[in-house]
Amino acid sequence: MLLVSMNTRVSVIVLNWNGRKWLEKCLSSILGQDITENFEVILVDNGSTDDSVKYVRERFSQVKVIELEENYGFAEGNNLGLKHARGDYIVFVNTDTEAMKGWLQNLVKATDEHKDYQILCSIQFPSQERNRVRTLNAFGYPMPSPSESELAITDSIFASGGCFLIRRSWVSKLGGLFDPSFFCNSEDLDLSLRTILLGGRIGYVRDSRIYHYIGGSSFQSSKMLYFSERNLLFVYYKLFSLKNFARIFFVQIAYLFGRLFARNRQLSNTFGMMKGVMGFFFGFHLYLNYRKSFMVDKKRNDKYVFERFLYRGRKQKTILKRAIYGV
Repeated sequence: MLLVSMNTRVSVIVLNWNGRKWLEKCLSSILGQDITENFEVILVDNGSTDDSVKYVRERFSQVKVIELEENYGFAEGNNLGLKHARGDYIVFVNTDTEAMKGWLQNLVKATDEHKDYQILCSIQFPSQERNRVRTLNAFGYPMPSPSESELAITDSIFASGGCFLIRRSWVSKLGGLFDPSFFCNSEDLDLSLRTILLGGRIGYVRDSRIYHYIGGSSFQSSKMLYFSERNLLFVYYKLFSLKNFARIFFVQIAYLFGRLFARNRQLSNTFGMMKGVMGFFFGFHLYLNYRKSFMVDKKRNDKYVFERFLYRGRKQKTILKRAIYGV
């Protein structure tokens, strides 16, 4: 049950945008967690027009509501929510989720016991059925691992934005949570790789489980693909050496051209991704100073990330891993 006091250690932030239909299951499952730890629940509303705010204030009086006047996107919406949080442990949860028994208790317990992890994530059903953690494939896109893990905490180079806990002290070291210019998509990739390259550690907690109705809070797919492709290129440009970024850019362009000539191609989706590439060219100059300072602060080299990309099949491993990534 929800316990709130002046010395609250845990803050749960739920970002909402026209997600009224998800809020009953989401908030009820969070507030109903059996945990002796003090925690607060904050709903950040991104300018919804579906009476979400009214519903939460009437149905869930325990929830602190932050009502924004417009849709700031996933990245900045969560950043604004963080400013209102009191906890040392900050948990971010999508609205289209339903927490399972022991979800929060086990996540907090793992964080208390494993000080070497800066970010810990929950297992999200059904995409992470059983214990398949989320990681990055050879094209830099998030995906569930093909095999299960028997470990209590399984390391990864990617923390899914759908549900994760981050230490407030680590947010300060990173210089902030999400890049507000991303609006949505790949902001969790950016956070993950900043964490890894600055010497941090990410893990998935086997016994912290949450059901995620993936895509329930998304919008027009072509626009999502635009942000996905543009932001992905921003991430790698910001954080990797120019030489390695050029390699990644080559992979992305080859992938897009492959989609164009694929037998079952969806041209509208591919064109959306190509617009994202153009968006990168119009915006990459904004990160010139950032990338210079990040190169100085890096604790791990790019190869550390490349070696942990998920490659499927001998042919892809040979072409991508050896020839392009050089590992």
